[in-house]
Amino acid sequence: MSYHDVLFLLMFYSLCKYLTVASGRASVFVLRARTTTQIKSWDHAVGVICVKEAGGQISDWSGKPLDLAADLTSRRIIYPLGGVLVTNGSLHDKLVELISANYK
Repeated sequence: MSYHDVLFLLMFYSLCKYLTVASGRASVFVLRARTTTQIKSWDHAVGVICVKEAGGQISDWSGKPLDLAADLTSRRIIYPLGGVLVTNGSLHDKLVELISANYK
């Protein structure tokens, strides 16, 4: 994959970002985790199911599966390393490699 393989960038809010990958309208969704914002599990749970059922993959930026139960007390907050990476499946390993090499 090279810089020229990216066709266009779309911005969505809510569950739409997961559904565009699950439906094949987008190949990748990347969410950067910021220290000032908490990522709530309920904002991602249904999207994770949809993408997985469609054959896609979801992980943090290191390639570890997204843990929706990371907050053992109330199960509300998730802690993805770097952020969330959602792909159509075929691009996932290459994107994890690219992000891991460039994320500090």
